[in-house]
Amino acid sequence: MIELSARKARHMQAERKIEEQRETGGAHSGQDYVETNEEKQPRYVISVAAQILGVHPQTLRLYEREGLVEPQRTGGKIRLYSDYDIEKVRCIMRLTNDLGVNLAGAEAIIYMRERMLRMYMEMEAVREQMEAEMREMRRELGME
Repeated sequence: MIELSARKARHMQAERKIEEQRETGGAHSGQDYVETNEEKQPRYVISVAAQILGVHPQTLRLYEREGLVEPQRTGGKIRLYSDYDIEKVRCIMRLTNDLGVNLAGAEAIIYMRERMLRMYMEMEAVREQMEAEMREMRRELGME
């Protein structure tokens, strides 16, 4: 259970970094950018991804048709799944298999989760900005 929580925390952190990259147009540098790139790097053809997940490739095609996952494609139209895609499918499978949620419900839950992560990141950015401004004001007033 601890391993699952740690993995979930890493996944959420990776999602936050991915979202930051989207919002800033990929203007990150250093370690954060490398880790984010690694997470979204297309690695697995559909048969390998299906094997990793323990599902039939048709299941992954269905999830793609339903808009739940968007694997990248090569010039020859071969689907390539990233580690991010694999984790997203695992989340879908947990929702559908373990919790009995249908695919439409899983899509809504995933959308809301991603939206909440974006809002959390925005709130964190505002909080950090406010703290920086407060430190600056304290310094100007000689309170520090």
